[in-house]
Amino acid sequence: MSADGWSQVAEAWEARAGDIEETHGDVTRVLLEAAGIAAGDRVLELGAGTGHLAVDLAGLVGPEGRLVATDVAPGMVALITAKLAGVRQARGAVVDAAAIPGPAEEYDVVVSRMGLMFVPEPLRALQEIRRVLRPGGRLAAAVWGDMGGNPWMASVGFAAVVNGVLSGPMPTEPGGPFSLGDPDLLEKLAHDAGFAEVRVEVVELTRHYASATEHFDMVRVLAPPIAAALAVATEEQVAAVRRTAEEAVAPYAGDSGGYDVPARALVLRAS
Repeated sequence: MSADGWSQVAEAWEARAGDIEETHGDVTRVLLEAAGIAAGDRVLELGAGTGHLAVDLAGLVGPEGRLVATDVAPGMVALITAKLAGVRQARGAVVDAAAIPGPAEEYDVVVSRMGLMFVPEPLRALQEIRRVLRPGGRLAAAVWGDMGGNPWMASVGFAAVVNGVLSGPMPTEPGGPFSLGDPDLLEKLAHDAGFAEVRVEVVELTRHYASATEHFDMVRVLAPPIAAALAVATEEQVAAVRRTAEEAVAPYAGDSGGYDVPARALVLRAS
C-alpha cells in the first residue's frame, strides 16, 4: 500500500474514527500495557494514522517527555499535526518505518498500532526500531493476525477478488494486512532484528456492525486497495461484491440484529 493510497483514505478514516477506536479498544489496552510509558519518556509512534492514539501518548509522556507521532502518508500526518497543535511535547512527522531519521538510542519507547505489517521490509523496520531505542528501551507493536481470524476484513477483499474487481498481491504477502499474522514469524523477526526479550500475545476481538451494509461500507473505504478498486468499478460490479460480502458475513448475524464479526490481532512486546 503506497503512501499516496493511505493519504487518499485519510479523511475516510477520520470520519469513522469513533468506530475504529472503539474496535481497537482491547488491542490498545494490551499495547499500552506492553509499552509501559511513563511521564518524561521519549516516545516514537510509527504508523500513527489519524493521530487519535498520539493524543493519548502525548498525555502519558507529559510536559517533560517527548512524542514524535509519524506516518508514511502525508495525508495522515496532516491530521496528526492538527490534533497535536498546541501540545508542546508532541509533533507529527512523515517517516518511513524502514528508514527512521535521527541518531541511535534516541527513544525510550517505540509504539506502532496496526502499521508494522504494511512495511514491505519488516525486518529492516525492526532493525531501525532497535537502532533508535536506548539500551533497555521497549517496543510495543500491534498487527492484524492471520487472514482466517479476520473475516471482518477478509470477507470484503475476498468478495472483490472473486467478482474480478480486485487483483494483485495476496494480503498475506509482504506489506499486506495479514503479512505478520503468524505469531512465530513475528517473534522470529524481532529476535533476528536483535531484540533480546520478545513476547507475542494473541488478542481476540469482535467487530460489531448494525447491518451487513454498514460492514461493507466501512471496510470498503478503510482499505486503500479495495477503495481504489471499487472507485473505478461499475455499479453492477460493486453490487456483486456487496452481495458476496454479505453472504460471507451471514454466519455472524446476531439473534437481536446486527453482525458480530471476529477479528484477531497480535501484540508484540520486545526490549
